[in-house]
Amino acid sequence: MLEKVVNIRWTESIAISLSFPVIGYAIDPSDPFYLNYRFPWLILAPLLTSLRHGFVHGITSAALLIGLVSIGFYLGWPQVPFFPKELTVGLLLVTVVAAEFYESWIRKTKLLDHKYNHLKVRMDKFARTYHLLKGSHYQLEQHLASQAKSLRLSLLDLKKKILSLEGNKGEPLTGVGENILKIIGSYANVQMGGIYAVNEQGAISAKPVACLGQPRALSASDPVVGEALRTGHVASIELEKNDSAAVVGALVAVPLVDVYHKIWGVVVVNEMPLFALQESTMDFLAVLGGKMGDLIKRRAEAYSIENDGRKVFESRLRRILGDVKYLKTSAVAIATVVTSEELQRKFLARFQAELRGVDELLITKDSWGRQVFLILLPYTDEMGANELLNRIELSKSSAEAVFPGSDKTAFSFCNRNIRVCTWILANKASPEKVLSEVDQFCKNEFIDTTIVGNQNEIISDPV
Repeated sequence: MLEKVVNIRWTESIAISLSFPVIGYAIDPSDPFYLNYRFPWLILAPLLTSLRHGFVHGITSAALLIGLVSIGFYLGWPQVPFFPKELTVGLLLVTVVAAEFYESWIRKTKLLDHKYNHLKVRMDKFARTYHLLKGSHYQLEQHLASQAKSLRLSLLDLKKKILSLEGNKGEPLTGVGENILKIIGSYANVQMGGIYAVNEQGAISAKPVACLGQPRALSASDPVVGEALRTGHVASIELEKNDSAAVVGALVAVPLVDVYHKIWGVVVVNEMPLFALQESTMDFLAVLGGKMGDLIKRRAEAYSIENDGRKVFESRLRRILGDVKYLKTSAVAIATVVTSEELQRKFLARFQAELRGVDELLITKDSWGRQVFLILLPYTDEMGANELLNRIELSKSSAEAVFPGSDKTAFSFCNRNIRVCTWILANKASPEKVLSEVDQFCKNEFIDTTIVGNQNEIISDPV
């Protein structure tokens, strides 16, 4: 193809060069090279050729015409009575100037082509990414559309189901196993598995309470299940250390463990997508198993603690501290004592408006009729707790008094009608210590002790 284009260019250049003498001979046979004309028409041939095909073709055209004129002069043709030196120099100069314009135009054209190709590559890449995102978004919409409820609502439904079975005789997992597997299958991409009960001696039942798909028979020597029962944490198979053909047992084992580390059951996963076997999914299953273990514990013990604020707070505090230690994260506990009824209604509305779905809010009253707001903020650090207090207008900057501590800070507002204390629940936080300090704070002893301690420090200061 390229060779054909080159041949066409040379043919066209020679044709243009020869056409001018031929036309001149047709017009005036005595002067085919336009030597006696006021305008040197012969100069147009190399000009057109240079502008169209560049310097090489233009100089070839000029050389061809100069060669014809030279041959005619030396052979004594009557059409060439003298050698046209000015015409010869003009042909060469016009050819060079026209060729320079051609090269400049070609450089600009190539630069524009390069920019166009670069933008086209980026546009093609963007188009592929756009269509990929569009398809992924469509699949996500279809996935979400098939899930009529969020994870939070699903857990609330499971809680209502378990509470409705409180006091009924039977195994703790009876009647709720299908609901547990449905939640895990929907939100953790589990395709096949079963839920197995664990007795008081820590032995797992060989027969599943409920199934998702057709799970394989449970082996008593399965290392994944054994690890989950031994540690009380989620255990999964390590694919890089096992031949894929030998993976016939459990991929993941999720213990349903309560805050007191009692295992009520184990969810054994036999099939799930490879991309789901990652650390974030295992952490999610660990949190989910803990929440379900707490709910199963309530049904098994056949009593309700909804009216006992301290027991509810203790249970949820232990669960959050367990997540903090396992997930290497942080949490914050906040206790707020409000004396005035008007302020109680005001701050109740603010707490309900600002808290997230994962946060816990428990409201109790002490023996003096004061309202106590106990708030647990999982997966939150000190900065996040301060931002929450700023939004509900209980910030440190607006406090009348601030009593800092190592892992806690107390505030007072409105002549101590509002008292706030925050605890940073780190990895080494003790639930007994936090509960004791919350009791002291609600009884008005914590701030008094802090004030006395601060006064003693001031008095003993040598300065």
